[in-house]
Amino acid sequence: MDRAKTTAWGLALAGLIPFVGCAAMVAVGGSTANAWLSALIAYGAVILSFLGGTRWGATLASGAPDPKTLILSNLPALVAWAALLPLGLPEPVRLTLLAMGLSLMWLWDRRRPPAWYPALRTTATVGAVLSLILAVVVG
Repeated sequence: MDRAKTTAWGLALAGLIPFVGCAAMVAVGGSTANAWLSALIAYGAVILSFLGGTRWGATLASGAPDPKTLILSNLPALVAWAALLPLGLPEPVRLTLLAMGLSLMWLWDRRRPPAWYPALRTTATVGAVLSLILAVVVG
């Protein structure tokens, strides 16, 4: 395994720690469960925005940026922002919005090179979405 692939996998797996950890703390319950739920929502929003940014950067780096891709790559940040807005949305709605956003980004990214990237994205997305769903169920 080359260094870039190993590094990317390590970072992706480490990136699941806040998803799994926060969801576990929500499931445990107690007086801090709501704080952990807020932390999970915030982290999900950060990661969704990050994924949009990676698409933006890859498009710009291609040498011939597609305007449609540049526009669409901004949608994940807007969805993430919507999940954080103080509009009185119930937490299950916020979590579901983030899970849907992450799933849609996976659909968009699953065929991106290099050849090992789709497996990385699938693993990371499944872990993140399952964590968000767990928080919906137990939260």
